[in-house]
Amino acid sequence: MALSSGQYTRGWGRPASQRARRQGQAGVVHRCAAYSGTSPPSAHRRQLLAGGALLVGLGAAHSPPCVAAAASTVFHEVAVPLPIAGDDGVPLREPPTRVKATGRIVAIGDLHGDLDKTLASLRLARVVEGGEGGAPLRWAGGDATVVQLGDVLDRGNVEIGIIKLLMDLDDQARREGGAVYMLNGNHESLNVCGDFRYVTPGAFIESAVEFGLPRDVALRNWDGCIQARAALFLPGGRAARMLSRNPTVLVVNDTAFAHGGLLPVHVAYGIERMNAEVAAWMRRDRTPDGFASPPFLAMGDGKSVMWNRQLSVEKWNNPIDRFHAAAQVGQALREIGAKRLVVGHTPQMRGANAELDGMVWRIDVGMSSGVLDAPVAVLEITRSPGGGDDVVRIVSEGLGMGSLDEPEGLLDV
Repeated sequence: MALSSGQYTRGWGRPASQRARRQGQAGVVHRCAAYSGTSPPSAHRRQLLAGGALLVGLGAAHSPPCVAAAASTVFHEVAVPLPIAGDDGVPLREPPTRVKATGRIVAIGDLHGDLDKTLASLRLARVVEGGEGGAPLRWAGGDATVVQLGDVLDRGNVEIGIIKLLMDLDDQARREGGAVYMLNGNHESLNVCGDFRYVTPGAFIESAVEFGLPRDVALRNWDGCIQARAALFLPGGRAARMLSRNPTVLVVNDTAFAHGGLLPVHVAYGIERMNAEVAAWMRRDRTPDGFASPPFLAMGDGKSVMWNRQLSVEKWNNPIDRFHAAAQVGQALREIGAKRLVVGHTPQMRGANAELDGMVWRIDVGMSSGVLDAPVAVLEITRSPGGGDDVVRIVSEGLGMGSLDEPEGLLDV
C-alpha cells in the first residue's frame, strides 16, 4: 500500500497507546548520555526546547541556534522499561549478507534525518513517483535494488519517518522484483548504545510521539522525550529491533556495501557473523552470560566497519598510504568475491567520487541540511548491454566527479 509522506509518523505494530501499556516487565536503569553536561535544563531552557520542537514535522526547518544551545546540558539517569522482543508486532528477521539483483542497483548515502533530501535522492534515482501535495508516494523502480548506506539517524528532525518510508518502499519494491535495504551506520549504533548527543530536539519529539506520548505532552516534557527515546532505541527497544534487520555489510551481486569501510580483518572475522552479532545485540538476545554484545570490529573504534575513514581520504599524505589502502581493500574484495566497495560516513568535499582505481566509491556528500546541505547525489550500477563490465556512474544534482566505467562520464540532472 502506497502511503503519503504525512503517514510516515505512524507506529509499528500495535497502536501507540497499546504499545505504551505493554512495555516490558522490570524497569532497568540506564545512564542516558543524551548530551554533555551534568544538570537538567532550567525552566527557561525547557521553554526554549519546547519552542524549538514546534518546528518539528515532515520537511521542517532547522531548530534555532538558541534551542540547540539550550539542549547542551542534559544528562539524566532514567528508568526505562524494556519490552519483550517481538511482543508488539515487530517482525524479527536476520539481516541479509548476500543478495542478488536483476535490475539496476542504486546506492544512497547518509541521510541524517532530512526527509526532503531523502525524497530528492529517491526521485533522482528514478525509483519513486507521486508524493506531491499529499498524494501517495509510489515505487516506480521496477526490479531496481536500492541500498541506503546507513546514518539515517541524528542531525535532523525526521528519523523514524524516513525509516518507515524506506520500509514501505521495500514492501512495494519486492512485489516487482526489487528491494530497498538500509545498512546500520555509526549513528545507528550510537543511538542503540544510548548516546543521544547528536539527536535534535525535533527528533526527540518524534521519538516521544512514536513511543505513545501525546504531542502536547512531549512538547512540554523534556525528561519524557529522553526516556521515550531510550525505550525505543536501547537494545531490545522497538526501534532497535527494527534496526536489527539491517546488515552491517551487504554484498549485492559483485558490489559490497559498508558504512565506513571494509578491510581484510573484517572479512577474516566473517561478515555473516558480524551481521548476526550486531542484530543479536540490537534485539537484546539472551546469551549464557546475560545478553548479546556487539562485535568490536563492527563499531568499536576508528578501524571498525562503521567508523573507518581509511578508504575515504580525499588527499593522500603520500603514495605509500594510497598503495597500502589499495592493497587492503583489494584483498578484502577478493576474499568476498566482489569487484568494488561502496561507502558513506565521510562527507566528500568534491562530491561523490571513486578512488583506488575504481575499487572504492565514496557517496556521502553531506547532503543533509544538518551536515553540509550539499546537492543530492546517488550511485547507479547497471549491467552492460553487451554482457561486459557493469556501468557505474554518479548521478548528481550538482557538479562532481565522473564515473571510471562510464565513457560519457557524469550525468547531471
